[in-house]
Amino acid sequence: MMQIPRSGIAAASRDLNVVSNNLANALTTGFKKSHSLFVDVVSEGSGTGPGVGTQNGTMMSEVKKSLSQGSLTTTSSSLDLALMGEGFFVFGDPKASPGNDPIYTYSRSGKLSMDANGTITDISGAPLMGLPVSSNGVVGTNPQPLNLTAAAKGNIGNITSIQIDNNGVISLNLNDGSQTKAGAVALASFLNEQALTSASGSKWQASDQSGPPEFSAANRNGLGKVNQGSLEDSNVDLTGEMLHMISAQQAYNGNARALQTSSEMLRSAIETLAHG
Repeated sequence: MMQIPRSGIAAASRDLNVVSNNLANALTTGFKKSHSLFVDVVSEGSGTGPGVGTQNGTMMSEVKKSLSQGSLTTTSSSLDLALMGEGFFVFGDPKASPGNDPIYTYSRSGKLSMDANGTITDISGAPLMGLPVSSNGVVGTNPQPLNLTAAAKGNIGNITSIQIDNNGVISLNLNDGSQTKAGAVALASFLNEQALTSASGSKWQASDQSGPPEFSAANRNGLGKVNQGSLEDSNVDLTGEMLHMISAQQAYNGNARALQTSSEMLRSAIETLAHG
């Protein structure tokens, strides 16, 4: 009798956590909202006929990510990048030691800057991974941190402007009037994007279920285009999430009242038997 409201409270509580996380990250660049999926819990009876199973409440079966495209906001920074279409930006580990196997994280957030060493990084200092570009425009396949120093003739002070096209190819205009290619932004895709695990903020990590990353330049192999000077907003619908929170809170309160009523009925029955 008490199992059904207990399971309802647990499911509503987990649902509230999902909605709260969505709302907390509504303004986080590149954030992708999640939603809860529920299933009925049925206990098995001793027979095999219709109606033998007993409805025993509900439980959350899965938290699923919504990877729908967020809207783009134009910015004034040439290193702000957004993706239109499939794929993820690839970031390295800022604390990685040379020679160790690379540890990558993946994100739709392209809010970037260049550090004093000429490496393009995100706000946590993680280097943006890129692909080499030959003089004839052929893009390689081996990801490496995007550092602009060599292309800037050894001094990033020589850079007057940075251009990044829809293919993610980075061109530097230098103060001697020349232009040179510094690499291409690497993008990653996965066989099962839903199985990516949360790392922090708007970053994910690969898992056994997601499969390994497939690296490519933008606008190839089904991947999206890079938009320079813009950022992808969160895909959280504030109004929808607030309504969902109200619904989940009502479900929690309703189950809590049902549990209290069941508890009081059980206590009354025990007292009656004790004095009978």
